Amino acid sequence: MIKQCVLAVMVMVIGLSTSHAEGIAGDWHGELEVQPGVTLPLVLHLKHSNSAWQVTLDSPNQGAFGIEGEMMKATDTQIAVKFAVIGASYKAMLENARLSGTFSQAGTEFKLTLTRQSAAQAEENKAASGRPQHPTAPYEYVVEDVSYAHMSGEFEFAATLTRPAGRGPFPAVILVSGSGPQDRDETLMGHKPFWVLADHLTEAGIAVLRFDDRGTAKSGGTYEGTTIEGFSTDVESAFTYLRGRSDIDANRVGLLGHSEGGVIAPLFAARQPDVAFIVLLAGLGVDGKTLWAEQQRDIAAAYGNPDPAGIYMLMENVAQQIMDGVSAKEIKQQLLDAGFQEPMAQRYTGLIANDWGRSFLSYQPATVLPKLTMPVLALNGDKDIQVSAASNIPAMRKLFGESGNNNVTLLTLPGQNHLFQEATTGLPDEYGKLTQTMAPATLATISQWITEQVKDELE
Repeated sequence: MIKQCVLAVMVMVIGLSTSHAEGIAGDWHGELEVQPGVTLPLVLHLKHSNSAWQVTLDSPNQGAFGIEGEMMKATDTQIAVKFAVIGASYKAMLENARLSGTFSQAGTEFKLTLTRQSAAQAEENKAASGRPQHPTAPYEYVVEDVSYAHMSGEFEFAATLTRPAGRGPFPAVILVSGSGPQDRDETLMGHKPFWVLADHLTEAGIAVLRFDDRGTAKSGGTYEGTTIEGFSTDVESAFTYLRGRSDIDANRVGLLGHSEGGVIAPLFAARQPDVAFIVLLAGLGVDGKTLWAEQQRDIAAAYGNPDPAGIYMLMENVAQQIMDGVSAKEIKQQLLDAGFQEPMAQRYTGLIANDWGRSFLSYQPATVLPKLTMPVLALNGDKDIQVSAASNIPAMRKLFGESGNNNVTLLTLPGQNHLFQEATTGLPDEYGKLTQTMAPATLATISQWITEQVKDELE
């Protein structure tokens, strides 16, 4: 599960200044912890000339460079910058050759310490900005921006449909994103996994619909407060729309869900047997409460926490209390009592102690997966520390084994992380440092499997 969560920190600044602050001029590098276990490198460039400041901040992993802002205060020992373009600010003191301060955005504060950027860091950040798998025009298929209504009629989704050239009708797949408000490309740390996936599948002869989540980018509706059951109606709306198009074969429309999408897509498919096939990328075989506790334990262990078992017990207890209706205020206090610093306790509470969190933690795949009668492909990376292959693949194997569905393929992919990148550590803050968006072999596995499911109609 990604609570993406990763704030859009494509920040940069420029401005004026006061006082004698030339001592802070230079290039400064630091890591912003945007959620537990996920950091984002930032580079602040401070240049002073002609009694004025030119200041820019880069977010290399997001491919963001040179966005302008305003310097509010600069002295030999202090800096205050306002980032009006994203509603954020940074205030820091210069101490022991470090800028130590607070980055604020959308009412949330993050500690941010910057040090002088080394030549090696500069090269690493430059390399991380590349995303060679992102498709480039001209395309050998049709790209169409579309809109369609939510089944309630209360709002519309904005989406992109890519389909092979020709009249069709074509088999199609709907991409269902992970947790947190996602755009249609599932953009994360400069990567656009759903765009890369859509390009690959469409070139293989499969139409792809990818949509902005409700209340996100160009889609209407409200994201906050929506439960996993509510999100499953978004998938139903996309399914109904596609099946109504003359260039799409209504009998060959399937689903692909990533992370939380691997919960939402099955929820809909379990009540709609006309779904032609389903692909689960980092999907769940264990219940939501267990997934949450395992995820926090594994991330804590990966970052050197001396008591990951204690983290598991704490988070399992917190999850159960949220399921039982304990208030967010009480959950936050429990985290504080357990030794969490206030900003981290607030972030955890805001992340999970809400209606969405209660619905996710309560998710029981044992009541959903056995109802999937269509072909199923489930892939998990063995370096994924957000949705562990070691627990989820065996759990899915058990549930599908009891279901009687004979067309189920479950694979653990060696060396791949939560985004299905070929990874070294699997840590969330490695995602943006890798230039690969999705392993080519995994793309091929997905397209070949889907083609196999619809081959009679394609021939």
